[in-house]
Amino acid sequence: MKKIGIGVKICSLIAAALIVLFVVLCTYSYMVHRQKVDDYYGENASRLALSLANQTDGDFIRELRALVDEDEFQQVREKALETDDWTPVEDYLEKKGLKEKYNLITDTYMSFLKDMNVKYLYIHSIEGPISVYLISATEGIKALGLVGDNAEEFSMYTTNVHIDPAVSNMDNDWVCSAYEPIYDSNGQAVSTVGVDIDMNKVVGDRMHFMYRMVTCGVVITLLFVILGIITIRKVAVYPVEALSSGTKAFTHEETGYSRESVINLDIKSGDELEELYTDIKTMQVKILDYIENITKITAEKERIGAELSVATQIQADMLPRIFPAFPQRNEFELFATMTPAKEVGGDFYDFFLIGDNHLGLVMADVSGKGVPAALFMVIAKTLIKNKAQLGGTPAEVLSYTNEQLCESNETELFVTVWFAIINLTTGKGIAANAGHEHPALRRADGQWELVEYKHSPAVATMEGMKFKEHEFELYPGDRLFVYTDGVTEATNSQNELFGEERLVNALNREEVDTPEKLLKNVREDIDTFVGDAPQFDDITMMGVFWKG
Repeated sequence: MKKIGIGVKICSLIAAALIVLFVVLCTYSYMVHRQKVDDYYGENASRLALSLANQTDGDFIRELRALVDEDEFQQVREKALETDDWTPVEDYLEKKGLKEKYNLITDTYMSFLKDMNVKYLYIHSIEGPISVYLISATEGIKALGLVGDNAEEFSMYTTNVHIDPAVSNMDNDWVCSAYEPIYDSNGQAVSTVGVDIDMNKVVGDRMHFMYRMVTCGVVITLLFVILGIITIRKVAVYPVEALSSGTKAFTHEETGYSRESVINLDIKSGDELEELYTDIKTMQVKILDYIENITKITAEKERIGAELSVATQIQADMLPRIFPAFPQRNEFELFATMTPAKEVGGDFYDFFLIGDNHLGLVMADVSGKGVPAALFMVIAKTLIKNKAQLGGTPAEVLSYTNEQLCESNETELFVTVWFAIINLTTGKGIAANAGHEHPALRRADGQWELVEYKHSPAVATMEGMKFKEHEFELYPGDRLFVYTDGVTEATNSQNELFGEERLVNALNREEVDTPEKLLKNVREDIDTFVGDAPQFDDITMMGVFWKG
């Protein structure tokens, strides 16, 4: 569907508003004009009717009304109607002594017809179901005694109550009618004076006034609509279309974003459109600057990502990953894994032979994450292994490493370490635990349990530290499991920790024949527990099956 432009919408709204305003004004003007004119003519008709009622002799009207009811008069009148000769009626009035006064009243009413734009002046009365005309300025003697069954037409008019004037259309003849009662000498209402002012010209003028107003209103509305359309298109539509075209050109897929596509229009309207143009132009310039910065940042991020990928590979290569580790040795079977939380991690494990008869085992966790922890890990691993192969107990090795790491440790990193040296002939070992997790041990005929004893502080926390040692002995069939806190502190979506109890249950879940299978079971239980929650710490494990 074709969209309706903003110019069409605004112009349509203005046109609709003008049309409504025009209709309201025309209707209101017509009603006010009509009411004023009707009131004016009604007031004149009422005054004339009241004046005539006061001038008319009520006693004479009573006599005249009584005359109409006489049978002799009816016969004379019917003969006049047949012959269209009304002389006998005049003679009858003269015989009754009423002609002179009748003619006087008729002449008086006739003068009002000529002088005051009155169309009809008459006296009539309503008694029962009939209407009786007594005097008519227009028909004279011919109206006298006109008796008909049209009393219902005048049922609203009585002879003793004032009736407000009203404009009506009788047989396509517009008149303003007013009625006033005529009283006799006793104060009794005997008949009614009716005044009908000719309103045809007034109604015609009113319609011409309405036509002229409608025509004028239509012309003015059209002019305002045309001027509104021209003005709106000039001050609003054209600038908006220009802004739209400029914005489309700026975001066009083929050209893309460029300095050349920034809109450059001559909009100096001094209103919101000029502010909008300035804001859009400023926004486009900022977008270009942002894109340039994002491009640089993306390139830098890709470079760092590539370097981190290399660092990840280097770190992985530093950890022993070939299993079986010492295929020529039958005293033990060993397997280890390390899964970093980021590209590079701070956890590390190590195992190495010290001479021909001793095995060194290391499990460590550097505080912090990412590249700084990885660099600190490399230094700590190298120091521990080099010092251990030169000779010394676990406590001595950790003391030497502590002193070396404390020098120029401005980042204040530290490392927790579990380091053990096992005599391959006797199975006896010495371990030093510098703030690390408790190892798990399973005897040949038992279940996995945590071996808990007092720890020493972590390495690189303070110079001059002394580390405690713990002696132990492994027998054929015994198994050892060491790990970092990434195992027990693995967290699910409800912020629950995996914990030591779940770790022991995972170790005891089933009987396994290899340390690789043991580590796989633990990792499966961790993954099941964590679910979709992200890994936030390195997970490092090592299992040793002692054969003796």
